[in-house]
Amino acid sequence: MSKQSHALYQAMWELPAYLRHCTVSKRCLDDELTQLECEMDKELSGLNEFEEDSFFREVNDHWIETAETLPRLQWYSQLLVLYGYFEKLLNDLCNEQRIEQRLSLSFKDLHGQGIERAKNYLVKVVGVKKVFSTPEWQSIKFIGVLRNAIAHRDGFVDYEPEAPKSTYSKLSRIDGIELRQETMNQEDAQIFFNEQVVIETLNLFNAFIRNLASELEMANK
Repeated sequence: MSKQSHALYQAMWELPAYLRHCTVSKRCLDDELTQLECEMDKELSGLNEFEEDSFFREVNDHWIETAETLPRLQWYSQLLVLYGYFEKLLNDLCNEQRIEQRLSLSFKDLHGQGIERAKNYLVKVVGVKKVFSTPEWQSIKFIGVLRNAIAHRDGFVDYEPEAPKSTYSKLSRIDGIELRQETMNQEDAQIFFNEQVVIETLNLFNAFIRNLASELEMANK
């Protein structure tokens, strides 16, 4: 086994770009909303009460799109990309360790998929165990639930707050996640979150990657 994992250390260099992308995206979204609200203020100047009411009805949909829909699409997209990067990283690490240790078994030979399959390979075949028993890994699994809800259901989940194992209940445990219903009798809820959830996910992945790298190095001593 190599003293340092090229895949993991490369990730440590690449992850800051995702943080920068988050910062740039947030600034662009804020600028767009500020510009719209400035234009609205100019339009409102001089209008009487009845004209204001008509104006707000006309601009309401555009404001909601700028203030809520565009940010939701941005943070959905960035979380999906970030999670995809992390999943590929674990798969790359499996391949790296297979070559380093000259193992005949590939992670693709194992049942399952995604990060769980990579985890099983690293634990059962490579022998990395400690890092996968940490709170960080459990949090990453919840992020996986969030990712699946976005990727497969456009960010909607069944409204099941009383069921402890439901997707709704699992997502409710993630700080910064809001599950909205437009009507009281709505059977599902839509996921909303801001850039902070993406940043916290990035920090979570970064901490886990560093701990994983440390465990691999210790195993070589």
